[in-house]
Amino acid sequence: MKILCITPIKHIAGLETNLRKIGALDILEDPSEDDVKKIIHNYDAIFTNPNKSKVYIGKNILENAKKLKIVCTASTGTVHIDKEYLNLKKIKLLSLTKELAIINKISSTAEHAFALMMASIRKIVPAQQSTKNYIWNYEPYIGRQLNNLNILIFGFGRLGKKFARYCDAFDSNIFVYDPYVEIDKKFNQVNNLDEVKSLIDVLSIHVHVTEETKYFFNKDFFKGCKDSLSIINTSRGELINEDDLINFLKQNPKSSIASDVVDKEIFGFENSSLFKFSLDSEQVLLTPHIAGMTSDAQEIAYNHAAYLLNEHVNNSND
Repeated sequence: MKILCITPIKHIAGLETNLRKIGALDILEDPSEDDVKKIIHNYDAIFTNPNKSKVYIGKNILENAKKLKIVCTASTGTVHIDKEYLNLKKIKLLSLTKELAIINKISSTAEHAFALMMASIRKIVPAQQSTKNYIWNYEPYIGRQLNNLNILIFGFGRLGKKFARYCDAFDSNIFVYDPYVEIDKKFNQVNNLDEVKSLIDVLSIHVHVTEETKYFFNKDFFKGCKDSLSIINTSRGELINEDDLINFLKQNPKSSIASDVVDKEIFGFENSSLFKFSLDSEQVLLTPHIAGMTSDAQEIAYNHAAYLLNEHVNNSND
């Protein structure tokens, strides 16, 4: 078994050792697609993660992958992988998406969403920047307190539930939209978004990208939203139509977005409309896909992904 790792792992305790127990390991910490394409024919497995990698694992890579049997990603999200093409090539995809016992131990992304929300509604970043410019004036940075806010949580899976608990501890009014799961009775279940949009102060997004959710947040959604809406996105950039969002922000100067992701970031974050808009706008707070990137979370997630790879290889050899 020859494994090509295309994400940095040397800082994660025990991971390199665990991968070398599975097979011969080569590590490319920050390769381009061309770098991978040139050598992929030598490997049986890819080990990856979307946060750092600039490599989209699709036809461009896989058509040269004559020996490849497994793609293993240390993530729940898989937008960096062409799953249909993997199926066509009969290549096994291993991810953390359904590893609930493991990912329930990881709270980093929900914590980051909460931190982004607090930074956004209290205008912490522009306020801090003003002090660096020798301006000591609170008036432009008057924010909101949580116990007066109506917060809509879009998606009530593992992270949505954690985020709801954090907000509940501060006595926020919590609304939840998720037609596929049972909602705690203590929260306000939303069946029709159009009926509550005008009430919502904060929208926090906690879903995967699917055919149903891709670019769900577009001009039709933003129509009827509060002019002071704060949006929090620690999921995926492909959930929001960035051009429609920017139009909403321009028309509503009291609105804002705090996001850990941008659309199609694996193909170059600098091409994102939202990133370009953020360079001159205090309405946008961006972080570079760090929500899940705590040392605690990485050690749990990456080593469990290595465990899944090891289990699959052993079972295939039986």
